[in-house]
Amino acid sequence: MQEKRRAKRMDLQATLLLRKVGDTSSSGVVSIEVLDLSQTGIGFICDKELQIGTTYESDLIIWTGDIIHAFIEVIRKGDSEGGGIYGGVFIGMPESDWCRIRVYETYKDFGMQ
Repeated sequence: MQEKRRAKRMDLQATLLLRKVGDTSSSGVVSIEVLDLSQTGIGFICDKELQIGTTYESDLIIWTGDIIHAFIEVIRKGDSEGGGIYGGVFIGMPESDWCRIRVYETYKDFGMQ
């Protein structure tokens, strides 16, 4: 199988809060289990039905406790017992936030040597 991802995915302990763009109600906030993360995208499990092609506003709480505010477009969906397995790409993420993800990637790579 040929790898189609533009960036290396890594396991990460993180929490993701999603809300559909334009939804101002607090009931639209969904807590997500993050499976993996890269500089360009994210894989996660969600027990709520998300629409492919829809953009969601998110707060990604990373390993340091910092929050990365990002927009994610859902581009794929698979099924599992715990809900849907989704893949999304980050839209318009600032370089400074990408750097924070790269630091973790470098740390993980260094720690495995």
